[in-house]
This record gives sequence, structure tokens and C-alpha cells, in this order.
Amino acid sequence: MSRGRGKGAGRFLVLEGLDGSGTTTQAERLAQALRARGREVRVTAEPSRGPVGQQARLVLSGRLRGGGGEELDPSALALLFAADRLDHLQAEILPALARGADVVCDRYTLSSLAYQSITTGDMAWVAALNARARPPDLTLFLEVSPRTALARRYAASAEREIFEVPAFQRKVARAYRLALARVEASGERVAVVDGEGTPEAVTAALLESIDGLR
Repeated sequence: MSRGRGKGAGRFLVLEGLDGSGTTTQAERLAQALRARGREVRVTAEPSRGPVGQQARLVLSGRLRGGGGEELDPSALALLFAADRLDHLQAEILPALARGADVVCDRYTLSSLAYQSITTGDMAWVAALNARARPPDLTLFLEVSPRTALARRYAASAEREIFEVPAFQRKVARAYRLALARVEASGERVAVVDGEGTPEAVTAALLESIDGLR
């Protein structure tokens, strides 16, 4: 299901996967490949760089905590992500699509369904929070094992976010499978791509999946 895409509008493409699956690398590579085909491309990410997204990034890094210095309540964090998503849509994504640009977004609603369904224990509630978010034209899920994902993440940076621990990432991998089934059942288009290959091979597979859009 794709709402709000009219004649001449750009394509809304979302990259998803475990932390370390390569979504950020592939977002840039995919944008370069699409630009080489003559497309205008806007690359963005969630949490966004907007005012709400900045707060979410501080929570993820552990630099912003809840009242009394405790960790922010998981439900409050889910609300923060949902609020950032709506602001991100209005401020950046929808205007770019309307002028005919493709938008490549590093993470979107599927991340909330996976991560926040674990922390809140309620995927249906998280889905309801995000019901007003425009669905992507295509979600591209980079499938890698939790071991591979964490090894890549640890090699890339010494900084750790609150969800980047092995036991939690194994839970996230299972939650993603459930979230993928949920969005596919709702009519959204999803392509699962092997993310364990070379960067070049993964980009080629992503382009092939996008070529199937009509």
C-alpha cells in the first residue's frame, strides 16, 4: 500500500536492518547509483536531525535520561520516535517527494515495530502510534545475522547505543521477522536482501528490487 504518491512524485525508499547491517552505507551507495541514473535523491535517516529527533538521539546515546536521572520509560521513547517520524515527514520527506525526488531513508516505522515492541511488549500499540505515518513505496530489509551485525558495528565505532548488546540484538532479529510479516500483511511492499555480501553486491541487489517498482 502506498498513500500519497501521485504522477511525477518521487519514490519513498526505506532501508532497514539490525544495527550494523549496513543501512547507512547502503543508503549512500544507493543514492549514488540512482543519481547516476538521472534521479534526484534525498538521503535522510531516523531519528531525524529535527528537534524531536535530536532528543531521541540523545536518549539512544545515553546522554539524555528521564525524570530523576532514570532511563527514559520505553513507552515514552516509543512516543518520541513516533513524534519525530511525523515531524520528519512534514519537514523533509513529503516536500522532497512532491518535487519529484526519490527519498532514501535509513530506518523508519519498521524499526519502531521491531525495537519498541520489545521494550514496550506491545507491537499493536506501537503500530497504532505510527498509523498516520505515510508508508514507504518499498522497504528494503538487509538481512544479516546478529553476530555479523554487531561485529561490523563494533569495528566501525567505539561508541555504543543503548540497544547495541548481543542478547538484545538477537531479540531484535526475531522482532523484525514479526514486524516484516505484519507490514506485508497490511499490503506494504517489502524486499528482503542478503546483506552479508560485498557492498557492491548488496547495492546491486537493492537496485534490482527497486527496478521491480511499478
